Amino acid sequence: MAARSKEVTISILSFLILALLGLGLGFFYRLSPSLDRRPMHTDEAILGMKLADYWETGHFTYDPKDYHGPALHQVAIAWGKIAAWGDPATWTESDLRFVAVLCGLGVMLSVFLFADVLGRLGSAMAMLMTAVSPMMVYYSRYFIMEMQLTLLIALTLGCFWRFSQGGTRLWLVLGGMALGFAHATKETFILNVAAALAGWIVARVIVGDFQPRKSNSLSLSSSSKKQRVGAPWAWVLVPAILVSVASYSGGFHDWHAVKDSALTYANYLVRSEGSGHEKPWHYYLTLLFWRKDGLVWSEAMICVLGLLGMIYSLVGEHKNTARQAFLVFLSVYTLVLFGIYSVLSYKTPWCILSVQHSLTLLAGVGAWWLWTMFTGSIGQLVYKVAIGVGIYFLCGQSKFAIEEYRADQRNPYVYSHTTTDLLRLVGEVKKIAAEKGESFSAQVINRDSGWPLPWYWRTLPKVGYQMDVTSSGTTAPVLIVDADLLPVLKTQLGEQAASYTESGPYGLRPGLYLSLLVQKEKVAEPQPVAPVIQPGADLSQGLAPMPIPAPSPIPGDMPAPGTISTAPTLTPNLPVLPGLPGTSAPIPAAPAMRLPDQSPPPQPAQP
Repeated sequence: MAARSKEVTISILSFLILALLGLGLGFFYRLSPSLDRRPMHTDEAILGMKLADYWETGHFTYDPKDYHGPALHQVAIAWGKIAAWGDPATWTESDLRFVAVLCGLGVMLSVFLFADVLGRLGSAMAMLMTAVSPMMVYYSRYFIMEMQLTLLIALTLGCFWRFSQGGTRLWLVLGGMALGFAHATKETFILNVAAALAGWIVARVIVGDFQPRKSNSLSLSSSSKKQRVGAPWAWVLVPAILVSVASYSGGFHDWHAVKDSALTYANYLVRSEGSGHEKPWHYYLTLLFWRKDGLVWSEAMICVLGLLGMIYSLVGEHKNTARQAFLVFLSVYTLVLFGIYSVLSYKTPWCILSVQHSLTLLAGVGAWWLWTMFTGSIGQLVYKVAIGVGIYFLCGQSKFAIEEYRADQRNPYVYSHTTTDLLRLVGEVKKIAAEKGESFSAQVINRDSGWPLPWYWRTLPKVGYQMDVTSSGTTAPVLIVDADLLPVLKTQLGEQAASYTESGPYGLRPGLYLSLLVQKEKVAEPQPVAPVIQPGADLSQGLAPMPIPAPSPIPGDMPAPGTISTAPTLTPNLPVLPGLPGTSAPIPAAPAMRLPDQSPPPQPAQP
């Protein structure tokens, strides 16, 4: 069908209805069901423990090899102060994940920064598709850096666009601050910068200037004075550098972390080769378009409409050249960023979120352009039914992704995730700890130090973690061990193995299982009583029993029977993320978290 000759839009009432529908669905899928139903992923647990250390010590230890910058933790602490989280021992999974929810809602609202370039229908459709995108929904309930990074990149691009449309230099300052905080969130922001530069160059060559008029002010008020070409970048780079340095240095105190934030790219160049996360080049293509594993998982509606938006940016009729320039920029930015991530061997599903977001903005434009092609009541009805079915299909996927398939490997957004079965083990050990009281101690023997168990058992004062079977800690009354290490452990225990009751296996991650060994309670055997012969006693009347002397106390430097000789401590190294070889750099010891009514336990090193 031919497109209508004049620009078609929707009424303000229709726009408000669609926007409110998007906001309602966005809130619903990001908050329902309860955020704590899905077990903690290893990444979430590690970040949660690092956040607790930051909360209690006021110092963030930046690891240039892994775990990324401090920005997510700083946002979480700021929100935690507002929400009055209190002692880290009382934190829940919902507390942490609500930070990601806020970022996800922010991504939805950032669409308004592009309202004039997307149009009413395009803005409403982009918000609606962002609200129900299963990928956006799933990772908006995930305490990792990606959703915050996506929000900050969206704010950066939105601020630059607003400035180009006659906004004051304040938009440049805000965009620079968002860009600097994106660097402090995750080092991979540099890929977004590279893609944005490519998009800007191509748009300038194909279309020309982004500005709707020749003059544009760098002052806080409108002015027609011409500025140097390089002047706008100063208003971006200075606040970007200041915000990044302030974040990494903890308020200009730790300059070593600032240096590491620049040198870390040598490490990331090596990691880009895969580091255990190698995937084929088409991994992200199938993730977005089509995955079938029990269910059909697809965001093809967003992808197809996004491609239509790209085509419109080149061949559509544009009365506003600035609008066309931005759409060309956004198209090239999306394609280049997608190409970079596809070429890199290192791939995890959440890395592509920024691409998916910019593609959704273009999908809003594509939805509007498609609407202009459907004339007449029948055509409009067909369009509404097709869009409605597509939105309904995305809603269904979001529901399955966060409920029935929340930790199921058949869900393409679930990646090396903790199984729901592990919560059974968590509850069992907590029950044993309550029954044994002060005599409780446990040792976890797992190649990844049992993550995310350190998060779940952070309030238990005597739980140790080691990566292989050694003599240290193998006499603890409670042992949690890799199922494939169980025979080695039993050999190490020798005859003592018979004193343990074994249960399990309990799923840790797909293909990894744990066994639980609990030492049996020892029943005291009656001791023979020696007779006492009193002087002058009549032996024919029987003998009086000899009193049993009280046992001598155990010396303070000798372990009590049935306990480990040294208090178990957490492994001194943060375990590597699933699939990563080697170990990470050690971090300073952090105070053990405990409930207020507990006596101070031994100080373990942070996992």
